[in-house]
Amino acid sequence: SMVNGMFWVHGDPAEYDHWRALGNEGWGYRDVLPYFQRMETYASGDPQVRGRSGPLTITEYSPRDPLTDAFLRACAEAGIPENADYNGGTYYGGGLMQFSTRRGLRWSVREGYLRPAMRRANLRVITNARVRRVLLDGNRVTGVSYRLGAEERTVAATREVVLAAGSIHTPQLLELSGIGQRVVLERAGVGVRHELNGVGENLRDHLQARVMFEVRDLPTLNGILRSPLKKAQMALRYALFRDGLMSTPGATAHAYARTLAHLSQPDVKLQLHHLSSPDERNPRKLVLDDCPGFSVGIVQQQPRSLGSIHVRSADPAATPEIRANYLAHPEDLPTFIRGIKLVRQVVKQPALARHVVRELRPAAGDGSDRALEDYVRASIFGSYHQVGTCRMGNDPLAVVDAKLRVRGLVGLRIADASIMPTIPASNTNAAAIMVGEKASDLLLEDARAAVT
Repeated sequence: SMVNGMFWVHGDPAEYDHWRALGNEGWGYRDVLPYFQRMETYASGDPQVRGRSGPLTITEYSPRDPLTDAFLRACAEAGIPENADYNGGTYYGGGLMQFSTRRGLRWSVREGYLRPAMRRANLRVITNARVRRVLLDGNRVTGVSYRLGAEERTVAATREVVLAAGSIHTPQLLELSGIGQRVVLERAGVGVRHELNGVGENLRDHLQARVMFEVRDLPTLNGILRSPLKKAQMALRYALFRDGLMSTPGATAHAYARTLAHLSQPDVKLQLHHLSSPDERNPRKLVLDDCPGFSVGIVQQQPRSLGSIHVRSADPAATPEIRANYLAHPEDLPTFIRGIKLVRQVVKQPALARHVVRELRPAAGDGSDRALEDYVRASIFGSYHQVGTCRMGNDPLAVVDAKLRVRGLVGLRIADASIMPTIPASNTNAAAIMVGEKASDLLLEDARAAVT
């Protein structure tokens, strides 16, 4: 939450119900909804489903600018209705983005959770430390080993160890501790302490492909950022009201839609960006087209392709091997092709058509699906929504149970996005925080039960 796009998305209620259907009791939408409410302070929406007094301040994009308004009206004209609150229990449709911001500034778990918690006497935070492994005595986890500078230290656990290192480093820590697939551990030179074949498997991530257009009579960041006057006007608006484009990461609205009529859930998100770029993956600088332009990002909500992450050596400082396997499943690429065609359908609607000069990318080409496939493969990029590498479930490849306890071990839980069986449809920040909130209740329940 310190570096993400600040998009605040609970996720698709149907996907949480899917988690429960997979055997994860307590993880259906109605089960997790109270945690989302507990987390947030959001002034709008239905108080039956939205929080009013949580530690995280949530705001909706404002004011509604001409491009955002045209995009949402075009979506409605194309059959994707406007949704006043996509976090309100109904996921389908288009709406203004909600952000984890306060007065136009990022409002992360640092501000909402950590800073208030630092005043507590029962919390000690050790910074500049790197955990190297968890410590086991038989099948009981007794603590962790960590490095602070040149010194290796250990800390003992009175009751439990909770790993929250994320979908990349949590499975890495398990494997460095000898917990995982025997063949992986032996190849890396790590002694096997507890075989658990699902560790590091089931890696999922969201990909995004973008369709870009040149426009007329609509202000976009392409022009604003090249004009000292327009930049000053944008900055003045932000200084006075703490809103507008400077209060966003450049995206202001999105639409959850179905590319096939028979689908029970939206399978893509169309996300409006107020810029276009001939080199959007340039890591060194923002490159913009010379003409006014905007982009619509296409995100497949439930990618089928599965990757993995595994250690390559017993050295905790060595980077793990990540195999993303993007677009490996035969259903994933066709979803993006249908998504591009849906974007083109939206842009042809009256609300946007009168402003669009031409499609910049992928442009017409030869009009074939093969040309679109080539464009997607050449330009697609990840969204940093990795989940699933310590998947929750009750089957042989599940790593944790529904109480987030690592299977076959005592005193070890996981509380991060790695436990998610699937991506909960969209951006994973809110869902990951929800996992932490629910984990806190699970820990307290077991602690109270132990006392009684």
